[in-house]
Amino acid sequence: MKLSIRMKIFLPVMAIMTLFPLAVWAIFSYMLEMNMNYNARRDLGWAIDRMETKISDSESFLEEMSEEMDAENVETRMMAVGEGYRLLYPVDFSNQPEMTELYPMFLTKATGAEEFWEAGEIIEETIDHDKYLLYYLNLGSGEEDEVHHLILYHPVHDASGIKDQISRFLLLIAVAMAGVAILVFWFVAGSISGPLIRLCEAARGIGEKKFQKVETGATVKEICQLEDELNQMQEKLSQADQAERTFFQNASHELRTPLMSISGYAQGIQCGVFEDTSQAAGVILDESTRLTEVVDGILTLTRMDQLRYQVVPVDLNIESFVEERLELLEGFAYSQKKKLVYENGSSHKLITDAMLLERAFSNVVSNCIRYAKETVTVKIEGNESHVLLTIMDDGPGIREDEKEKIFDRFHKGQNGNHGLGLAIAKRSLEYMGGTIKAVPSASGAVFEMTLPYDCRSFAPEEWKEM
Repeated sequence: MKLSIRMKIFLPVMAIMTLFPLAVWAIFSYMLEMNMNYNARRDLGWAIDRMETKISDSESFLEEMSEEMDAENVETRMMAVGEGYRLLYPVDFSNQPEMTELYPMFLTKATGAEEFWEAGEIIEETIDHDKYLLYYLNLGSGEEDEVHHLILYHPVHDASGIKDQISRFLLLIAVAMAGVAILVFWFVAGSISGPLIRLCEAARGIGEKKFQKVETGATVKEICQLEDELNQMQEKLSQADQAERTFFQNASHELRTPLMSISGYAQGIQCGVFEDTSQAAGVILDESTRLTEVVDGILTLTRMDQLRYQVVPVDLNIESFVEERLELLEGFAYSQKKKLVYENGSSHKLITDAMLLERAFSNVVSNCIRYAKETVTVKIEGNESHVLLTIMDDGPGIREDEKEKIFDRFHKGQNGNHGLGLAIAKRSLEYMGGTIKAVPSASGAVFEMTLPYDCRSFAPEEWKEM
C-alpha cells in the first residue's frame, strides 16, 4: 500500500510516541525495584561486616550490635538462637513482629522438615507476604547461654504504592509530551509533503509544456535545492522550446522560399510563359541547390543534437588540411574578388573527424569571404592542450548587438546565405570537443577555433559505444 510522505513520516512517529509512555513506565518500575533491592543489600552488607567484627571482639555483641543499628537508623534486624533452638534475641516481638513468622520458619528448617539455609549467603525469603533479604550464620555449639545460630535480615520494601503514584504522574507527563510531539510532527510532515506536492504539480506541468516558476515556500534544504533545480530546468526547457519554435518557423521560411521559386518557374515552363527555358531551369537548379543545402544543414544539426552523428576519427595534419580547403575555396573567393592568405605555422597532428572539421572550417571561411573587403587571413597556432585556428577578415566586423546571435540557427547578417553556416560550425566543433568564438576587433571579424589533439576523449558516450 502506497502512503503519502506525510503519513509515511507521521505513522512511525505516532507509533513511537504511543509506545514511549509505556516504555517510560516499564523502565521506571524496573529501576525502582532494583533500587529497593540495592538499598536492602547495602544495609544488610553493612550489618554483616559489623557483626563479624563484633562476634570476634566482644561477648556482648548482640547488645552492642543492636545499639549500633539503632544509632545508624538501619532497618536490618537480628535473630539469635541458642542451645536447643531456644530464642535468645529478641525477647520482645513488639519491635520485630515478623519474628512470629521467622522463628517458626527457622524451627521448621532446623528440624529437617525443610531445606536449611546455606550459611554465609544472602538469600531471599518471603515472611508474612513481605520479601526479606536474609543472612544466616552457624556459630557452632557452646554453652547454654551462647548464640549457636544468628540470622540477620532486612526488609525489601514493596514499592508498588510509590510506583503507582509516580507512574501515573510520569504517564501523564509522557502522554502530554507525546500528544504535543505528534501534533508537531504532523505539521512538520506537512511542511515537507506540501512543497513536494507542489513540485509534483510543476513536473506535471512541464510534461504539458506549461513552464511556470514554482515557489513552494519550503524550509528544508534538500527541497529548496530540488525547487531551484526544477526552476532552472523549466527555464532551460522553456528556452529550448522557444528555440525549437523559432527553428521550425525559420526552417519553414527557408524551405518555402526556394520551393515557391521552383514551383513558380516550373509552372511558367509548363504554361509556356518563358521563351528561353534555360534561364528558368537555371533558377530551378540554383534554388534546388539552396534547398538541398538547407535540408542537409538541418539534418546535420538534428543528428548532432540527438547525438546520432557518428564521428569517424582519423589522423590529420592540420597544415595540409587547411591548405587543401583554401585551394577549394579559391574559386569562391575569386568570384567575390577577395584574397585568401594563409600564415603557415608549425606542423600539428590531430585525431579528428575530417568531414565535421571541413564543414566547420569551410563555413567560417565562406562567411568571412562574404563580409571581407579584400582579404581573409588564416593562421595556425598550437600549445600542449589544443590547436588554435584563427580566421580573420578586413570587413566591417561584428556589431556589438550581434555577437551573441551570430551562432544562432537561421540568424542571417546583411550578406548572409541561409543562416545555418556558423550554427553548424559551432555544433560540429563542440561535437568534437572544440570551441569557436568571435573575438572583438577594430579591423574586421575574428573567429578563433580550438581543436583538441584527440577528439575521442571528448566524444559523446552514444557514438563511443558504436
